[in-house]
Amino acid sequence: MSKTKMSIRGIITIGLLLFSCLNANADDEATKKQINNIKKNQMYIYGEYTAPTEQEAREMAEEILMENIKDWAAKKKRFQGADIVVNNRKELQNGMTLSRGKMVRVFLYVKKSDIISGKKSEDPITSSVEPIEPPIEQPQRTYPETVMIIASFTEYHPMAEKIKELKAQGKILHYARYTSLDKPEEYYLAIYNTAGKVVAILSPGVTRYNVNTGETDRVTNYGGCGAIGFSVNE
Repeated sequence: MSKTKMSIRGIITIGLLLFSCLNANADDEATKKQINNIKKNQMYIYGEYTAPTEQEAREMAEEILMENIKDWAAKKKRFQGADIVVNNRKELQNGMTLSRGKMVRVFLYVKKSDIISGKKSEDPITSSVEPIEPPIEQPQRTYPETVMIIASFTEYHPMAEKIKELKAQGKILHYARYTSLDKPEEYYLAIYNTAGKVVAILSPGVTRYNVNTGETDRVTNYGGCGAIGFSVNE
């Protein structure tokens, strides 16, 4: 093959790669514009998260979205004492994904008009408002070693990995994200913010205690955060 033919093939290959890159950039810009429009629109509630993998980013974004929905619904009289139901769950699965270098950003949203109240549903979002009991004087509270190990972490990723490790060792019986727990009051809660920082470990019970401070605490003190519920083999 002549040098001329090889050069032409090389130019064509480079041209195709450049065209693909330009198309990808154009798509990203269009997606960013759509995301910004949704954020500015009062008709929507959204959740977003950036993580090393799309699965992790999607799980966190959906959990943040659920918390934002609960925070919004808590201010509406029609949702008081009722389950919160997303009438159109398809919106949650049709979010948008963007690449940020080696990271992946997932953006999920739902229309406020698709959020309804109901007594029971196949896919309710349990209200984040927990019953309040009158404060009573408590003796010094102690917790199992497994709980204190989890409470020593300040970063989400190492904490989540340790939970998996302790589950494999049989020291943790069960764990799941807060929105997947059937009876959240039966679980310790490891609460983390959107920056990936562990902000609190709460004890089980109707009245919860902050494991690190010993003070009474509530899930509603951590609006916009996610949580992993876990039970231990004491």
